[in-house]
Amino acid sequence: MAQGATLKQWIKAARLRTLPLAFAVIILGSGLGYLHTKSFSIALFGLALLTSCAYQILSNYANDLGDGIKGTDNNKRGEQRAVASGLISIRQMRLVINLFTLLSFMTGSILVYMAFKGTIYFYLFMVLNVSAVWAARSYTIGRNPYAYWGGGDLFVILFFGLVGVMGSSALQTGTLHSIDALPALVAGAMSVSVLTCNNLRDREGDAHHGKRTLVVRYGEIWGRGYFKVLLITSILLSLVFSITASIKMSGYYPIVAHMVFQFVLRGQFKKFTVSQTPEEYDALLKPLALTTLLYCITTSMSFFF
Repeated sequence: MAQGATLKQWIKAARLRTLPLAFAVIILGSGLGYLHTKSFSIALFGLALLTSCAYQILSNYANDLGDGIKGTDNNKRGEQRAVASGLISIRQMRLVINLFTLLSFMTGSILVYMAFKGTIYFYLFMVLNVSAVWAARSYTIGRNPYAYWGGGDLFVILFFGLVGVMGSSALQTGTLHSIDALPALVAGAMSVSVLTCNNLRDREGDAHHGKRTLVVRYGEIWGRGYFKVLLITSILLSLVFSITASIKMSGYYPIVAHMVFQFVLRGQFKKFTVSQTPEEYDALLKPLALTTLLYCITTSMSFFF
């Protein structure tokens, strides 16, 4: 830990409330692996969780630094960031970001080696590991960070959806399965909905500091419609997958998991329709993340019955 900052300040800057999304995709993908092979590696699952945690904290620290340097977090409504508020210096944050970059790369590399050594997937997933570390660092840092031109949604659905879920499944099975794309897109769309709600909250400040998220580019009305489309898409894809999985395993538990997810998500949908202020959008972030975690856990558990 960098000298001068307390442990409590570092924990707050790590934004632990975002970890459910990072863990959710690992849980879902690992469950899918069991659906395909009826086997499960606790060691690979645990290491995957550790790697995902390292990616996410790296991303949060890098985001704090990037937005802090650019002034985007000044007078932020809702959560306050460490660099912008002066609790952690730029030098301190840079040091810890470099440490987490190394940690993320190392844990990811060990995971890939354990799961895919001697196969063609070893090279593919090593590239994905490097890409994930780069994406975690580059959200708001650099000359042209992708959060500032509206690329955040694409990277979220890629790493919190397709790569996270399908990759976790492949860790358990040794290969990729096309059917995994359906629940992966559900998790990805839900994660993008969290990002969109966050961007709706920060729209005015982002626009003032040149952070051109999709909500800034196309406006609040478009952003609210986009959010609703993401939730509706999640429900429809979840329904299609639950039916497919129930047929595959000759059981009805995936459909039950879908019904629970749909019931909870409809409640979040209703709350969003009456939300208008940054504070109201901020209050939806945690429930949305937990709803995503709920989908991933219940869907994954349904395969074990």
